[in-house]
Amino acid sequence: MVGVTSIRAAVAALVMASVWWVAQPARACGGTFCTVAAPVDQAAERVVFAVDEAAGTTDMIVQVQYEGAAAEFAWVVPLAVVPVDGSIATFPQEGLDLLAGATAPTFRFSCTGVQLAAPDVDAGVDTEASLVDVHAFEEVGPYEVAVVESDEPQALVQWLRANGFRVSAPMEPFIAEYVRLGMKFLALKLNSSSKVGDIEPLRLTLPGTTPSIPLRMTALAAEPEMSLQVHILGGVRYVPANWPELTVDPNRLRAELLDMETFTVRWSWPKLIAEAVDEAGGRGWVTESAFPVADLETSLAGMADDEPGLAELRELVAGHRMVTRLATRVSPGEMTSDPMFRRSTDGDRPRLWDVETDCAEIASPAPCDFAACGEFGTCAEVEVSIDGAVGATAGCACLPGMTARTTMDPYGVATVSCIDTRMSFLNPGDRETPDATPLPDACAGFDCEAGTCIPMNGTPTCACDTGFVAVGTMDTETRERTTRCVAPAEPVDPAFYDREGPGELVFFPSAPPSSSGGCAAAGGGATAFALVGLLLLGLRRRR
Repeated sequence: MVGVTSIRAAVAALVMASVWWVAQPARACGGTFCTVAAPVDQAAERVVFAVDEAAGTTDMIVQVQYEGAAAEFAWVVPLAVVPVDGSIATFPQEGLDLLAGATAPTFRFSCTGVQLAAPDVDAGVDTEASLVDVHAFEEVGPYEVAVVESDEPQALVQWLRANGFRVSAPMEPFIAEYVRLGMKFLALKLNSSSKVGDIEPLRLTLPGTTPSIPLRMTALAAEPEMSLQVHILGGVRYVPANWPELTVDPNRLRAELLDMETFTVRWSWPKLIAEAVDEAGGRGWVTESAFPVADLETSLAGMADDEPGLAELRELVAGHRMVTRLATRVSPGEMTSDPMFRRSTDGDRPRLWDVETDCAEIASPAPCDFAACGEFGTCAEVEVSIDGAVGATAGCACLPGMTARTTMDPYGVATVSCIDTRMSFLNPGDRETPDATPLPDACAGFDCEAGTCIPMNGTPTCACDTGFVAVGTMDTETRERTTRCVAPAEPVDPAFYDREGPGELVFFPSAPPSSSGGCAAAGGGATAFALVGLLLLGLRRRR
């Protein structure tokens, strides 16, 4: 293992050298302290709530992410109420990026002799039309948008399909549940002249002032350990209402240099959030920051007026007193309840997090410091050869009933996480829609090596044999995934396999949730809306 140690030492030296070089010209650290901005998580699903208590309304902005053919794009959002007439519009992605950057946590390190810094229409014809109320059907930017409701779930599904909104068969019971709760539905598709590259965040205004996210529908198309980022603008700080508010220990922060030329550094902050959520049983939010909007406006004031998205963001935040940023990382099997948020008298949570640790240790990470294997997985190092030298990468062992899926971490690095095998809604032979051709077997010709391939929603995953761990790669252009089960450098602790696995999955409780939490309250007049961060009904089948 001499090679592993040498490589880690070299990487640590590069990290320390690069961040030292960046810090010097600015003279910003001062003595033994330095502030480091956490890079924006570009992979996160972002939702913004702007609550107007006086008007009794809430603006919603949601980032729409999709990969695949334009014709296969579909997105459906359950709503508690009909949007304010004329309020549906788009919002510049650059504005969301600016908001995320201006609210991201920063870290102040107390070090000895080392200073750190880092780069920061026509409604169509349908036989069931009389059973479906169409509140809106219009073109907004690149989208065709419909707001519909019905007391008959199947009539609603038929209307959506007849009007070109792709609804896969696994979505039907989820739609039926939200219909039972009295929800309306916002449906999007790209118009005939638009391409996937034209996709923009969507903005709309709804009556009510209590944000909620019906996350259960997201489980149908979510990757494991999905990052979800929520910003709430209002008169006070907001906190989770029915999920716990979690804490993380910033002293466990680690850094890894990804690119020497651009000084791109990967921080372990997303892994720390994932661990906190897993320890809480798969549900919870970390408040990354909560501070006066005046401070945010001061930050934005230093930018050039022609910065893309800046004018729209300034307009959005104007008139609000506080901005709260919350983050979580959840897997499909954990999306069995709908998180809600409430007003709070809690004080500020400044962006600045103090880190009191050895900075040399921060820059000498282990591969598992960044790998989120999930609540029912554990990380183990795997020896790899890098340009003739022996190095290490992270692998995940999963409990029985789980399977390893290759995905991208928040920094665009291929990783694997354990996902519940029961979360496959589209399997070989199934049909996405009644008139579609049967789905092929995604595992045909796929070799997991020391494990068994399990197709999960059209993607091959690997259930590794006991004692083996999964490692993965992903082609950045074709998005083709490769997952292999290999022997770890050190044996997996046998006690890991004695742990209790995931329990029963209950997406549709027999009794409605209480008014203090869950989705039942979302149907009431006091609740602003419920929204799903991302639901792509046309699940892209890829290797």
